[in-house]
Amino acid sequence: MVDLAARAGVRRVTVLSSGSVTAGFDTDYQLPVEQAVEASGLEWTHLRPGEFAANRLALWGPSIRAERVVRWPFPDEVGVPIHEADITAVAVLALLEDGHAGQAYDMTGPATLSVREQVAAIAAAIGADVRLEEVSRPEALRLLQEQGGWAAVNGPFLLGYEGFSAGEEYPEIAADELVPLPTVEQVTGRPARSFARWALDHAGDFR
Repeated sequence: MVDLAARAGVRRVTVLSSGSVTAGFDTDYQLPVEQAVEASGLEWTHLRPGEFAANRLALWGPSIRAERVVRWPFPDEVGVPIHEADITAVAVLALLEDGHAGQAYDMTGPATLSVREQVAAIAAAIGADVRLEEVSRPEALRLLQEQGGWAAVNGPFLLGYEGFSAGEEYPEIAADELVPLPTVEQVTGRPARSFARWALDHAGDFR
């Protein structure tokens, strides 16, 4: 694909990669794509977001719509979820402006939030109570597998049953390592969108 782009006259390319590359994990798919782009002679920029806020649609959307409940084994687990619109904004500028070639942008949302806080933000956005019910890891995995789709495929990784590569173990990231990064504001000139804003933007998807 990179070769075809170069032959077609493309000059710049962005790669939607993953923050796991920066964290030092040997991912199966991001690294080879990054390496192919770097070897192409094109002007490249890697985008390495952490947790997508949009993952919550696949994980929690069905149960919120049906029962106004989120069942999860780690209610105090924290993340720094990023709005997909911020990833897009950085990608657009990397393609249209000078000064981004050869950069690898690690990106997060603007704040560290627990699962409790994320569920509360979704509840506020839809104007309804959403209950957070703590369940065991096996029960959470069973529920995700019943949902099917993205949730079923990624459930074992998200719940810690397997690592980034073929089920291998990987070191857990400590909560104090999950800090908001200023990348979105540095590139775009405006603060990253909050999770509350993301929840409002997707309120209809949860109703």
